[in-house]
Amino acid sequence: MSEKVILIADYGRSGQGWLSYMLCYILNAKYIEPYDFLKGMLYTTDERVISLTGGSLPNRPKSPYSMVIKTHNWPAKNVNLTDKIIFLTRDPRDIAVSAYYRYKELVNLEPPTTLKERLFYTLSSIRPLSYAWTAHKWKKFIRLWTERPDIKYHRVKYENVSSHPVETLKEILNYLEVKASDKLIQEAIDNFTFDKLSGREKGKEESKSMPFRKGVVGDFKNQFSRLELKIFHAIAGKTMKHLGYRTK
Repeated sequence: MSEKVILIADYGRSGQGWLSYMLCYILNAKYIEPYDFLKGMLYTTDERVISLTGGSLPNRPKSPYSMVIKTHNWPAKNVNLTDKIIFLTRDPRDIAVSAYYRYKELVNLEPPTTLKERLFYTLSSIRPLSYAWTAHKWKKFIRLWTERPDIKYHRVKYENVSSHPVETLKEILNYLEVKASDKLIQEAIDNFTFDKLSGREKGKEESKSMPFRKGVVGDFKNQFSRLELKIFHAIAGKTMKHLGYRTK
């Protein structure tokens, strides 16, 4: 049985689950995501998605990879789980908007029980502070991953997955040294469209379904004030430019 694994690292709110689902389907690999043991919380609960990403699709050969594992963590001192790492990035301004609405939902799903949690959710509910906090944390996350010359990875932009999924998936498969038919790649894309994952049309928002908010690129333009943008760019602008995200 194959034991090779793929690690997908991102800051969060960057489409990591979506990309993982498609890769699991193509590779017939098992999807492994963070699990909250204390609260007994699974983040992927859709039975259809689970059945398609469990690594046991019928009449499908196994690929060299048995698991696709996702993480939002900083890189460890010694990264030796796998030599196949996909580093997924997204425009941090879109991340900030998605995170802001996610925090608003979580405060109802997971009512704070400690003073630290109450303070965190209180500050997260104030939009300018939430945006600034995301900018700071995202900048640190990116720095910790990109300033490690010992870590080799294939970088993927969420924006490219969204606009050119076929080409982007083919580039990833080439990095993984795996061949897949165009038909199989298209099946993966079709099985995990935004409307199938969220139950609504892409671009439409539903406050009760935050795991997949809108799925669009550039929504921050409809959410940020000029002052909020200036603050965000002052904090994370240099890092954004380094990754190819425009600030003007």
